[in-house]
Amino acid sequence: MQLDRQRIVIRERSYVDLLDLALRVIRAYAAPLVGLFLLGVVPALILNAYLLYGLDADINEAYIPFKYIFYMLMLALMEAPLATAPLTLFLGHSLFMDKPRAGYLVKEFFLSLPQMLLFQGVLRIPLLFMLITWMFLFGGWPHISEVVLLERNPLFRRRPGQMTTFRRLRALHAGVTGDLFPRWLAAMTFGASLFASLWLSCLALCGMLFNEWEWEGPTFTFFFPLCMWIVFGFFTVVRYLGYLDLRIRREGWEVELLMRAEGARLTRQPT
Repeated sequence: MQLDRQRIVIRERSYVDLLDLALRVIRAYAAPLVGLFLLGVVPALILNAYLLYGLDADINEAYIPFKYIFYMLMLALMEAPLATAPLTLFLGHSLFMDKPRAGYLVKEFFLSLPQMLLFQGVLRIPLLFMLITWMFLFGGWPHISEVVLLERNPLFRRRPGQMTTFRRLRALHAGVTGDLFPRWLAAMTFGASLFASLWLSCLALCGMLFNEWEWEGPTFTFFFPLCMWIVFGFFTVVRYLGYLDLRIRREGWEVELLMRAEGARLTRQPT
C-alpha cells in the first residue's frame, strides 16, 4: 500500500466534479469494474426474474405495469448494497494499490458480510417500504457500505473509547445533512435522466434492428432492470468518491494521508 501515491488526487470537489471524476475512474478501471459489476448484478437479475415470474405475463403496450416496476425497483434497492459491495471494495483498495488481489477482496467481503447483513439488511430493508424514510437512508446516511466495508470497525466496543461501526457512522454523517441531502436530490435527478436515456436508447435500438417498437415484453422484463442496475453501478462509483470527499471535508483526510505516508517513509529509512 502506497499512501503517498494515490491513484486519485485527494482534494475537495463539488458534486458535478464527482460525476465527471466517476466517468474517468470507470474508464481507467473499465475491465475490473465491469467484471465485478457483473459478478454482483447477474445473480440479482436472475433472482429477480425468478421472484417476479408470473407478474410479467400480462405486460403489453396497453398499460404501464406499475406493480411489476415497483416490485422490481424494491428488490433492486434491497439487493444493491451486497450486489455492488465488490465494486466498493475494489475502489477502496485500488486507491492505494495498483492491482488489488482478488483473494484479498474476497476475504474482506466475507469478513464484512455479517455487518453488511445487519446494517444494510435487517436495519435498512424495513425502512425501504416507508418511502418517506428514503430521505434518511440515502440523504442522511448514504455511506454505510463504505464505512462497513472499508473501515472495518467492530460492531461492539471491546475496550473503553474504541470506535464501533455505529459510532463511526454517526460521527461521519453528523452535522452534514445540509450538504448530503442536496447531493441525494441531485443524484435522483441525474440518475432518473441517465436511466431514461439508457432505456429509451434500448427501445430505439430494438426498433431499428428488429422493427419492434412496442412497450411490452423485454422492454420491461430485460431492458428495465438492466438499465436500472447500470445506473446503480455508476452511482456506486459516485458514492464512493463522495465518501472520500466527505472525509476530506470533515476530517482533513488528505493531511492525515500525508502524515502517515511521511511516517512510513521515515521508518523505512536506515538509521
